Amino acid sequence: MRMKFVDRKDELSRLMRLANARAGGFAALWGRRRIGKSEILKEWCRRVGGIYTVADQSSAPVQREAFVLVLSDRFPGFGDVVYPSWKALFDSLSQRAKAEGWHGPLVMDEFPYWVESDATLPSQLQNWIDREKTDGGIVSAIAGSVQHMMQGLVLDADSPLYGRVDEKMKLDPIGIEYVQDALGIDSAVDVVKSYSVWGGIPRYWVEAERFGDDVDSALDELVFSPLGVFHEEPTTLLQSEIPSAVGLKPYLDVIGLGANKVSEIAGRLGVAATAMSRPLSRLMEIGLVRREIPFGESEKNTKKSLYKVCDPFCRFWFSVMATRRSVFDSAPSAVRLGIWRKCRSHVFAAAWEDIARSSVVASRRLLRLAPGGYWMPAMRWWQGLAPEWDVVSTDETGEDVLLGEAKWSDRPFSENEVLSLVKAMKSRTPPPGLSGRLHYVLFLPSLKKPAKKVCEGVNILTAEDCICHT
Repeated sequence: MRMKFVDRKDELSRLMRLANARAGGFAALWGRRRIGKSEILKEWCRRVGGIYTVADQSSAPVQREAFVLVLSDRFPGFGDVVYPSWKALFDSLSQRAKAEGWHGPLVMDEFPYWVESDATLPSQLQNWIDREKTDGGIVSAIAGSVQHMMQGLVLDADSPLYGRVDEKMKLDPIGIEYVQDALGIDSAVDVVKSYSVWGGIPRYWVEAERFGDDVDSALDELVFSPLGVFHEEPTTLLQSEIPSAVGLKPYLDVIGLGANKVSEIAGRLGVAATAMSRPLSRLMEIGLVRREIPFGESEKNTKKSLYKVCDPFCRFWFSVMATRRSVFDSAPSAVRLGIWRKCRSHVFAAAWEDIARSSVVASRRLLRLAPGGYWMPAMRWWQGLAPEWDVVSTDETGEDVLLGEAKWSDRPFSENEVLSLVKAMKSRTPPPGLSGRLHYVLFLPSLKKPAKKVCEGVNILTAEDCICHT
């Protein structure tokens, strides 16, 4: 059973508009693996009678043969001819489509695999796209997970496809507000727990859907078990890059285990710190690692950069499984789950901080506090031995400052605990350089009884507030 289509309304609306114009057109989509590119393109094809094709890693003649077989389902007899080049195939498709009044869309997924086999394909596709646009012919789209290749194909000025794209989209993970509906979870706290391990990656949601809010069982069957479909997921993600990025796994290992400074990462790997730029840039490009700097620091000039695993699934995998692989590969389910239950609060807490920061720009309650109607994206602040702030933001002028702390607990916070946290927060010194009006926010997943929205001048947001953006 296919999971119902969620989110991506804006992207799908743009694609539908392109197809309905009946004037030819070209779209390009990219994003990290498992992000849902294929699903949105398949949904688009289902709605307007398009053709979806996907490449594999093979030779160009074999790839064309597979391509033709898909076209034959829509155009009987199309595969009776051998096409010696992509140009010959595209020319024949144009003639057949025009005769039958078919305007697409024609979707070519995992496009970089075709380009890897035939470097002339972008030029041949460019000529075909130009002709189809002139004649009001077929709408087409390319997509791929190899993000540097996809962006280069459509954004580099010297690329044949440069300037041809009518709709270009980089797909990001789906927001936490869709988890509740997609996985059929009732409790907002359980939504946070699910998001802590699956993130906003639709492919993981598809497999986890049948488990509902039972995160433990889902993880044991899908990840912890050696037979689990995601047991080797980080390696799978790295292997499928072009070129393969498996050599970067040691970097993920040490970052996932808490080495976040360039010097620490280099030291644990036994490599020079000066050699770290390229591998870290590649991991950020793939979408598995992010660079974090303290609030208020210059991105170009700061020396306080930290590198963190940003994908919730990989963060969970490296913190829980990476150093215990031999146990997870051989131990029974009860042992695997026992390990997880000892670690899971740390996994949930890390994700809860990210969720708290993200909610600053979306929560209507918090937006009402900003004089200009919005807050700048929230960041973390730290400096030496000074107490850290989990959430720091300002309005556009910097005259209003939002300071927040995100605290996780597996049980609801009591009234006394809330009062203690509020007192501790208000006693702390704000980050230097922030002198505007202070707005304090405490992010707590749940409370023992219906609590005040504001306690001693501190706004309190629960998991339900952060998910529903109320």
